Amino acid sequence: MTVPVDRPPAAAEEPPPATRVEDAPHAPEDSEKPGIEDRRWLLFAVVVAFIVIAFTGMLVLTALGGGSNYIPWGD
Repeated sequence: MTVPVDRPPAAAEEPPPATRVEDAPHAPEDSEKPGIEDRRWLLFAVVVAFIVIAFTGMLVLTALGGGSNYIPWGD
């Protein structure tokens, strides 16, 4: 970092020099990428699909393992 020769160094109590508005970086007002709030329906669909796949897998594995002989409502 270089210091201009025609100006003495700033004291610790002095505020930093003001910057121009054009030079300051600005945050975009609207994000270009959609956030999780915009994708709630997709998150809901993924959760429901995961539950359906897990339940189906449980039934398939039970059937492949020989099923179950336990019937709670009849003899």
